[in-house]
Amino acid sequence: MSRSALLAVLAAAVLGAAFASEFTSPHVVHLTSSNYEEKTGDGKVYFIKYYAPWCGHCKRLAGTWKELGEAFKDNTNVAIAHVDCTDDRDVCTSAEVRGYPTLKVVYKGEEIEAYRGSRDKDSLKSFLEKVVEKLTSDA
Repeated sequence: MSRSALLAVLAAAVLGAAFASEFTSPHVVHLTSSNYEEKTGDGKVYFIKYYAPWCGHCKRLAGTWKELGEAFKDNTNVAIAHVDCTDDRDVCTSAEVRGYPTLKVVYKGEEIEAYRGSRDKDSLKSFLEKVVEKLTSDA
């Protein structure tokens, strides 16, 4: 392999790792085509961010989304999750994602509501708490 090709591969790996670490958190469930249906059908309320790693709005929301995951880490009824639409296009197509980021609540495998409010942690948390209360009190 030529030196320039090797450098290109190394640069791509470093950039990929940088994007991955920007969006990953131990308190945010990474949904993929292979686990999406199983996870979202497990009885928890999933608040899902459908995103693309290159999207500026997605990058700005990444830290807040991690904080939201941290805030709900001990809640056994709720999962904060995300789907990388560049890796799992079929999931995002099925979810009718038209732009990034798209935020939706999914419960028992069904979309409950899309979120269109402010993207600060307190607004997101308040919205989710209301949805969870409604869903769990109707049960």
